[in-house]
Amino acid sequence: MEAGHREISYRELKNGEVELCRDLCNALMAHQAEKGAIHPEVLRAMTFDNRLLPNFRQAAEKQLVAAFDGERPVGYVFSTAAWQTEASKKEKPDWALGLTGVSETGLYPPWLPTPQKVGCLNNLYVLPEYRGRHIAYTLSSGAMQWFCGVENMQTIYVFISNGNDGVVSLYRNLGFRYSHDVFGGFIIAYSMQI
Repeated sequence: MEAGHREISYRELKNGEVELCRDLCNALMAHQAEKGAIHPEVLRAMTFDNRLLPNFRQAAEKQLVAAFDGERPVGYVFSTAAWQTEASKKEKPDWALGLTGVSETGLYPPWLPTPQKVGCLNNLYVLPEYRGRHIAYTLSSGAMQWFCGVENMQTIYVFISNGNDGVVSLYRNLGFRYSHDVFGGFIIAYSMQI
């Protein structure tokens, strides 16, 4: 079969395989930077090395699934779960420390009851030439199944960078609803209860 027309396979990646998502993550970060209007310089500075790799290494509960066309990775989703406390929900990620003119709150809203196990659908990306084949839906649906299997999971968040509005309908179809703006609209948060 011609490349790009084979059946897509999906596989959970283990610790030593995160590098398979390097090019996909960098493409996602470039896409976000191209779309972003609020602090695009922060988006331009994001890469696999300062986003996916450290997040993957630090997360105790995580799932990284890649879609493959043959041996070629063509999409991925990265999900995490962690307990949030009053202190942790106010923490800012390293990349957000340089943002100016934004609130002092972190990614999570002040009204989030704590302690609470919270899921985060961190990254979802499919190469442009593979879109329209339900790969993003399959990846995100698999992530939702994983979240439902995480013990004590209560709320799931997805954080969409400003300007990346094309993905909102996918998340709404999965059951996410608008939650709040983060860092002055730099990110738009959507959430769902499970």
